Amino acid sequence: MKRRRIAVAIAAALASTTAGAASNFSWNLEWTFNHTAANGSNAMGSEIVSYDADNNHLWVVGTDANEANVGLGGIDILDISGNLLQSFDTSSLGGINSVAVKNGQAAVAISAPTKTDPGLVRFYDAGNYKVLSDVTVGANPDAVTFTPNGNKLLVANEAEPSSYLIGPSGDPVGSVSIIDTNNYNVQTAGFDSFNSQAAALKADGVRLTGPNASVAQDLEPEYIAVSADGSTAMVTLQEANSVAIVDIASASVTDIKALGLKDHSLPGNGIDASDRDGTGSTSFAGNIQNWNVQGMYMPDGIASVNNNGTQYYITANEGDSRGDWPGGDDEVRVGSAIIDSVLNDSMTLAHGADWQTNNDKLNRLTVSTSGDLDGDGDLDQLQAFGARSFSILDAAGNQVFDSGDQLEQIIKAFYPALWDESRSDNKGPEPESAVMGNVNGRDLLFLGLERSNAIMTWDLTDLNDITFLDMIFTGGNIGPEGLSFFSNAQGSFLAVANEVSETTSLYKVSAVPVPGAVWLFGSALVGMMSFARRKG
Repeated sequence: MKRRRIAVAIAAALASTTAGAASNFSWNLEWTFNHTAANGSNAMGSEIVSYDADNNHLWVVGTDANEANVGLGGIDILDISGNLLQSFDTSSLGGINSVAVKNGQAAVAISAPTKTDPGLVRFYDAGNYKVLSDVTVGANPDAVTFTPNGNKLLVANEAEPSSYLIGPSGDPVGSVSIIDTNNYNVQTAGFDSFNSQAAALKADGVRLTGPNASVAQDLEPEYIAVSADGSTAMVTLQEANSVAIVDIASASVTDIKALGLKDHSLPGNGIDASDRDGTGSTSFAGNIQNWNVQGMYMPDGIASVNNNGTQYYITANEGDSRGDWPGGDDEVRVGSAIIDSVLNDSMTLAHGADWQTNNDKLNRLTVSTSGDLDGDGDLDQLQAFGARSFSILDAAGNQVFDSGDQLEQIIKAFYPALWDESRSDNKGPEPESAVMGNVNGRDLLFLGLERSNAIMTWDLTDLNDITFLDMIFTGGNIGPEGLSFFSNAQGSFLAVANEVSETTSLYKVSAVPVPGAVWLFGSALVGMMSFARRKG
């Protein structure tokens, strides 16, 4: 492995840089486990991974991505050297979605065989693998998260519909279950109290688009991050382009915060909007430009970090539509959309008469029908899915930082082999998951990029000097979905569940401060950066 120092201008206009103390970061692949029947796996896949600190094991849940094996799924338990210790088939219980381990208990989220029915969380003794309790929760429990002391488990009940067309019977309500891990009593933080506030929520920017749905039915919790003091949680509501604040003690949702729109016409907020720009069969990979397009942040993964006593949350702004469910399709390509005359005139003035039909322009970009702001059947605004970035939110859900277009700019400049041009018209590299880890006193963000098959690493120790460090990737590991950071006597590690390749990998990571390093971001998202790159 070879480390080299790179300094390059990646923005059109350079701004002055400020000295700071970033990290000299390095990583090494320890092993990769293939979750196949030949290797003894019942998980037959790898979607979420969690570290068991008491026993120094990894718990991995997965469902086989091979369509011929639909319905298979379970739990694989690996030792720290990548050996399979135990495996369970959970397919008879329903669809397995997530796992978290804390204080000797492993909690596994499982959807019912009929997905719209209440799901369950099964608790295991992480030492002997015996079942401790089954707890009924809301429909389609999608993520589980322990509080820092392990006394409570929070469950994001996504409650995806079977259909938006048949009303309440096909669309259960979203909620957050809060389970006491000492006695397994469960409370529910729901959204029913917001049903009467639909108009006000929409006016504030909460994206409520499910037809025939109440607010509680429309909101679909994805991931949860808990504050450092264990008192509150922030929940991503991806399709609603919002987050919810939960008071854990009272098991209540105290606020729903809309995340707003990202203006891709501004410097530093560009996107590659087409997968077929160029001539003939050639396309211009990394053709990042500014367009009059609004990005919906629509975060998936979320992480918690306490920075000098102040609580923040980091969101991975993936973007997602409702297109998978009958009656919920809200996707349209710009080239096929009916455009409001005012928007068309302004776009024509700025980009020429062929702005909507030319593949080199916006013809291929996928946007949402929610851009019809006045309900007259045409698009008044081009609203793209996802922001192709990560954001930092304060404890109230206000955005204090966004990475702009730097994910795409960095991949284009330094990792062109990781560029997935086929996704340029949709969500780009798709930041999917986010986890924080403290390595030698440095607060590091590990950001999983589903379509680039890599994990970006950032130093967030000083939020005024946010610095890109490196890209972690290994050939053959495809679709990083779940990340788990941990430290033990052997060092600091990042475990990665790769959904598409059905593999779990373990990386050893290290970081030390580097005084005087050039910082990447400031109020103007400056373009000159200096960082260490290390390839595995």
